[in-house]
Amino acid sequence: MSKNLSRLTAMFSNSKSLPVILYVIGLIMIFATAYGQYFVSLGAIPDILLVYGLPIAFGTVVFGREIFKRAAKNNLKATELGLGLFGALTVIGIFVAVVALLIITQFNPAAPNLLNKPNPELNVTPAQAWIEIGVSFLIVGPAEEFIFRGFMFGGLLSISKGRNWITLAIASSLMFAAVHAYYGSTYGIASVVPFIELVAFGLAMCVTYYWSGGNILIPALIHGAFDATGFLGVATTNQIGDIARGVLIGVGLVFAAIYLPQKIRVNYPKTTNPQTESPPPEIKGTTTNSPQSKIAA
Repeated sequence: MSKNLSRLTAMFSNSKSLPVILYVIGLIMIFATAYGQYFVSLGAIPDILLVYGLPIAFGTVVFGREIFKRAAKNNLKATELGLGLFGALTVIGIFVAVVALLIITQFNPAAPNLLNKPNPELNVTPAQAWIEIGVSFLIVGPAEEFIFRGFMFGGLLSISKGRNWITLAIASSLMFAAVHAYYGSTYGIASVVPFIELVAFGLAMCVTYYWSGGNILIPALIHGAFDATGFLGVATTNQIGDIARGVLIGVGLVFAAIYLPQKIRVNYPKTTNPQTESPPPEIKGTTTNSPQSKIAA
């Protein structure tokens, strides 16, 4: 595994370096457009163009070549890793979120009831939900993976020359969750649950991006499918939506069981037991300076 990580570090270190100032401007634009829609709504299409269009246009100009040249790299590996990491980290995220909620409940018994509020992102009619399913695959998934994995995480890798990628993956996943600030205003203290789940999802996609060498195509499809299951519940019934999401997570767990152990396996150096190690073969006609040879003489 260490050889693969060294190769990936070298690959990202050889990419075009993104100036820090441009990266900071990009971050400000991402957060400003994401938060701005909650204060000034221009309509569905203008809001999409504002939230996704401006950051993507900026990212394309300053860093697009590096993002696009690796966007469909190692699709098979990205599929194996993406689904596996999604399944494993989603389950871990749910577990951590439940534990966090139990702790919070000790101080605020009403906290679990806050989660009964409807998700503001799913506040659409069934007819609109069918459209949103397509939007999830065609717009939201690709756009958010370009912004958050391609520019936000990929930009950090470029600036750091591929070093400390785990720390950078965690940092960008926290920023990814922070963009979804509306959960805080909706669920109050209980918003820790969706925030933990968002960090887990973001981390799964970041690791997929890094281990696949910069692929965002597969994370975009996984992202779109995940969001689509939520709208499927609105378009049909909550039960159908939950089943669809459960199947998606189940598939991810199968991929995790098959492929992740191969990826994270550490090859420890072989050691020999001095007591069982065989002595080197004796070569006739040669002498040694070892203590044993002197005693024998």
